[in-house]
Amino acid sequence: MLDALTARCFLLALIVLVAAPSSSRAQAHATPHARTDSVAARRPIPGAVVEPPEFLRAIANGTRTRTGRPGPRNWVQHARYSIDAAIDPETNRLTGTEHVVYLNNSPDTLAQLAIYLRQNVFRAGSPRRDMAPTTDGLTLTRVEAAGVAVPEMKEVDGLGSGKPGYAIDATVMWLVPRTPVLPHDSVSLDFAWSYIPALTPSDGREGRDDHLYFMGYWYPQVAVYDDVNGWMADPYLLEAEFYMDPADYDVRVTAPRGWVVGATGSLQNASEVLSASALAKLAQARRTGNVITISKPDDNAAAFASAAPSVTWHFTAPNVRDFAWGTSDRYVWDATRALIKNAHDASDTVDIYSFYRLHAPAAAWAVGGARYTRDAIQQLSDYLWEYPWPTMTSMEGVLTGGGMEYPRLTIMQPWADTLSLAGDLMHETGHMWFPMQVGSSETRFPWMDEGFTQFDAAQAMRAIYGEPRSGGRIADQEPGQRTLYLRRAIAGQDQILMTRGDLFPSDLYNVMYYDKTAQVLSALRGILGEETFHRAFREYGRRWIGRHPYPYDFFNTIEDVSKQDLSWFWNTWFFEAWPLDQAIGSVKKSGSEVAITIEDRGLAPMPVDLAITRASGHVDRIRVPASVWLTGARTHVVRVARSPEVVRVEIDPNGLYPDIDRTNQLWVTKRGVRAHD
Repeated sequence: MLDALTARCFLLALIVLVAAPSSSRAQAHATPHARTDSVAARRPIPGAVVEPPEFLRAIANGTRTRTGRPGPRNWVQHARYSIDAAIDPETNRLTGTEHVVYLNNSPDTLAQLAIYLRQNVFRAGSPRRDMAPTTDGLTLTRVEAAGVAVPEMKEVDGLGSGKPGYAIDATVMWLVPRTPVLPHDSVSLDFAWSYIPALTPSDGREGRDDHLYFMGYWYPQVAVYDDVNGWMADPYLLEAEFYMDPADYDVRVTAPRGWVVGATGSLQNASEVLSASALAKLAQARRTGNVITISKPDDNAAAFASAAPSVTWHFTAPNVRDFAWGTSDRYVWDATRALIKNAHDASDTVDIYSFYRLHAPAAAWAVGGARYTRDAIQQLSDYLWEYPWPTMTSMEGVLTGGGMEYPRLTIMQPWADTLSLAGDLMHETGHMWFPMQVGSSETRFPWMDEGFTQFDAAQAMRAIYGEPRSGGRIADQEPGQRTLYLRRAIAGQDQILMTRGDLFPSDLYNVMYYDKTAQVLSALRGILGEETFHRAFREYGRRWIGRHPYPYDFFNTIEDVSKQDLSWFWNTWFFEAWPLDQAIGSVKKSGSEVAITIEDRGLAPMPVDLAITRASGHVDRIRVPASVWLTGARTHVVRVARSPEVVRVEIDPNGLYPDIDRTNQLWVTKRGVRAHD
């Protein structure tokens, strides 16, 4: 998800690049770490990463490994959902029936099942982290397991008897079937339900607006049961997002005639829903790659085949972790295509759909909604690995800031500025890799998808839109991300990334999980080098497609590919909130040498990249390894030849690391000689 604060990171990057001189890396602030105190004191030394007992148990069971690869006994649960839903704009009520076949791929016998009813977060009295309008939540009218109705119990504790039944605790239903679900067996579940979606603004992820509905977390969904923790049924509190198993979806949505529906899956009954002219336009968009308007709100429903008062749209979506959809009679529907290289070095075609309203706040969508979605799919496929699904849809509406990702679909705020829309769509589309394919838990580890996606979006934006122009590199998001993170770090507000999402300070959630993590990845790239980092990062993703990685799987994969022990790095940047502050203490001539004293005034041990410029113009580049600080040292002396004369010394000249004080990283001779490389 990208909220309004994070979206402004992109605009802030532009301000930083335009306002600052190109040669300046200085940050105007007073460092909170005084030299006289910190340099003399011995520093804390990061140790080995301590894996929790449940992760160690998974390694012992053969479902995880210390190389970062899934173990030979790794398993993931799976479900098949068949859902029929109908929206009534007169009452704003959504009604649905659902049949689920839940496959127990685990070696465990499941005596009870956890089912999410996330719409209950809007009920009065339901715990939540954010302000939200209240509704009646989800109303259940049928609950069955294995074809037999199960009764509701008033308290969750009542399920301890082992008798069939279910109990609801806010957003989680615990259900006991008549017989436990054995390993490698399955159970069928049936639900009938309804609710009225919250009116915008709600929680920034779904809801209803005038003549527009967007349905996210709208149906009962089985929670994740994984090999590390078992049932992962953390309450949904409107802050941290979701953790979901891959599943197959067969969904039928009934809406009034003239209301266009966009959804996670592929439309199966296009010839029943759409007119011949609309079908021809879809074929043209796929064939030519041009952006073609399929339907508009003023075409008198000419794009639709049926004259019936309501129309059922049938979608299927195999192997995705969720299903979302939206509908409106005010939408323009544009289509184009993306071409991506597959594993056989051939091109696959992805159908791109964009839905938006014709109003001034959404002016940028008419210009670039479909085009920017296509660009994102193509560029991220190139940077990471190929997009695996046949469609990608972007929708405008409901949200008042930022955007929200669902498999094969994103919903976001109206945008009038095209560059901001391009940046938002890059981020939200980036989530199609993390976590839609690499299925980590944002509830517990938000940085594993938000931070990774923030980093990926910056790389893709730079590649597409960041060519040098009169104002500089106009679409490099990394400077803006760094500025947002450093501003908080300098203020003493840095946070530990391994903190669970729902325990994190709300006002720091985005800056830390998104921007700090992106900067940590940039720093890791600086340590490993572009080629090794990129190879390791992609390898991590590919290993865990369709599975549930934990942080230790990421750490272990990077170490496995890079062949480096990075425990000090993981502890520093993920388990601590330590600032980085490297400085040049002195540059002194001593006989035939020049002694350069570097000081580590912060707490984060990192390599020191030195650029030493001679009077001849030659630049010596020296990397001092992070190991010099891992003994507890605060200072280190680098000795170089005195001749030719040293006229300039700079730490981290390429800006690889998020140092809180750039003003103490440059030494220049009194003559003020400016070196050239």
